[in-house]
Amino acid sequence: MKNFLALPSLVDMRQSLQKKHNYIQRSKSISTRVWHHSLTLSHLAGSDAASFARHHIETNGWPGVAYAIIVEPKNAVETPRGKRARIVWAHDFDRRTYHAGNANDYGLGICVAGDYRNERMRDFVKETVKELQAALVADGIGREDKSHHEMPGYSWKACCVFDYKGAFNFLNKDALIAPVPATYTIQEGDTFWNIANNMEGIEVADLEAANPGVDPKALGIGQVIKLGDAKGASLKEAKKPVQQIAMKEFVRLPKTAKTWKAYRLEVHPVAANSDWSLTPAQFGGLEYEILAHPQKDVVTIMTSRGKRNIYVAPSTGAEIFMKQIRMESLN
Repeated sequence: MKNFLALPSLVDMRQSLQKKHNYIQRSKSISTRVWHHSLTLSHLAGSDAASFARHHIETNGWPGVAYAIIVEPKNAVETPRGKRARIVWAHDFDRRTYHAGNANDYGLGICVAGDYRNERMRDFVKETVKELQAALVADGIGREDKSHHEMPGYSWKACCVFDYKGAFNFLNKDALIAPVPATYTIQEGDTFWNIANNMEGIEVADLEAANPGVDPKALGIGQVIKLGDAKGASLKEAKKPVQQIAMKEFVRLPKTAKTWKAYRLEVHPVAANSDWSLTPAQFGGLEYEILAHPQKDVVTIMTSRGKRNIYVAPSTGAEIFMKQIRMESLN
């Protein structure tokens, strides 16, 4: 590792970066150097190894930061070779960190902080990347370089997608991003956050809405989730009718009453003004939701002939009560 250790902007943070516990040891030798970008603009305060470590531990529940090496463009270092980005050594290379799913065992995770869909990689960062890759090649650490989306199962993942303008001339420029598949099989270290990350228009809430029976905190390797239909799923879910329970006032007309006079709303509710009667006895009693109380002992109900007023004084045998009903409304 003499060439890697000789990199002038290298900082060893294997012991100082936040971690929950150590990643387990690899069972395979490193064959692939796997390159990522962070999707955070390179100049932001959170675009560094310490911030990534905190996020991966606290949000994803991982043992530590996902990458063995992090390039930090915002932390420039003056070296004998000129200005370079700081290179953070985060884990021993024999640790199987979570960054490329089922390829973690043989893949070395390297992240260049930045969102190169929306920013240009500066020249001193390009030089840093070139020197880092050349040092790893010279030291025999891995046999090939691939982008995250070239790893098995991640062809849909837009990582890394950037304009490196030759800085990553060792990567396959013709490896296109595949369409997002209908389903995705969970790999080692996957969380809803890192599945959604780097995907245009898909949020964690969308994955949760598209997979209502899946516990995001208990994902298992080999578990299949819906992915292709996830885009915008949380917004669609919010518009679905939901049932709500409300208390409503009702009136019950007794089954002993053969007739019950009803009145149009515009007339005074006295016997002479009734043009129609309800027949509670015929139906074993009648029950109506009370829509209004226009005056004492008079309520408005909805009948087969529209809204009508009826007289419901206690002496009539009518019973007024509260009842729970289920109502559908939009979120």
